[in-house]
Amino acid sequence: MKVTAFSGIIGIGLLTLLFVVGCTKSPIFYSQPNPIKTDGWENTGSVNASFVTSERSLPSSISTGTPTFNVTYIATASNVDSLSWQFPGGTPASSTLVQQIVQYDGYGTFDVGLKAYNTEDQDIRYYNDYIRSFYKDDWSFTPDSWTITGTTKLTDFESYMDSEGNVVPSWIFVSDLVENAAECTKVFSGFPTNKLALEFEYRLRKTEKLYVATTYTESSTTATNALGISETNTFTLTSFGNTVTYVAADTTPKPTLFTSPAEYPGIRRLVLKYNGITLWAVSNMTDGRFIRVKLSLPSLSSFNLNFIKGESTLNDSRVIEYPFETEIRNLSLKLEED
Repeated sequence: MKVTAFSGIIGIGLLTLLFVVGCTKSPIFYSQPNPIKTDGWENTGSVNASFVTSERSLPSSISTGTPTFNVTYIATASNVDSLSWQFPGGTPASSTLVQQIVQYDGYGTFDVGLKAYNTEDQDIRYYNDYIRSFYKDDWSFTPDSWTITGTTKLTDFESYMDSEGNVVPSWIFVSDLVENAAECTKVFSGFPTNKLALEFEYRLRKTEKLYVATTYTESSTTATNALGISETNTFTLTSFGNTVTYVAADTTPKPTLFTSPAEYPGIRRLVLKYNGITLWAVSNMTDGRFIRVKLSLPSLSSFNLNFIKGESTLNDSRVIEYPFETEIRNLSLKLEED
């Protein structure tokens, strides 16, 4: 009897693969020195133990670490009299059906194996970490999601909108006109404790010009000159009011222009805390580019994350001196690659 093993996979409606590799499990059907790679596909035997699957990269925004995922498998093996599935960590854990729906609970990686038989031959496929479930934040502000703290207003964190006015998922920003520290926190629990990585993208964009609404008031003074003649001098007073109001450049009456300094000081403008301890901080503007951050987290299954956009500096006129927008997107938690 001949036993053949092949590498690769054919997929129907596969999502983009995120390489998140967890702990390698022992194969169910046979042992091999190295895991089978899935970067190719070929068949040489009389039995083809191939299969297709509905999904293999499974994102969820549930922060308790216990989401449920369903994946449908269909065996496409040819010339088969019988077959046997193995789904370690799934429900059911095994099956002899051609089509099987498998439920996975929690975040992590899961192996898949298929063994196909006929009267003359057999074929075996086993894939380590074939199914990958991970956390992807949706940046919602609700009692069971992100909450605001300190002097932050709920409106300080805004959902990003595209050119047609549609909300872009997993993308949040803080306006350049927010003066106070914009601070938010979220509780996570029940996550894997080993090799957990936090990833996100951020952008700090400076604003070069601000226009402030100005009130113009005409006033005059009357005085007697050296010749004993009474003279009246008329002049215009300008003010910004008790609360500074930022307006568009073409506003009427003409606003007052404030130009930002060429260099921004190196104060910490965006900070990430883990259980109250600063894990990461940045102050430099990113010149319009998003920068990807990947951080290895401590081995805790439950923790808090806290993002803080620093308080804005005001000049002598109480206008924001270094205005900038803060953006965060595509925040995820997943197992690190080996």
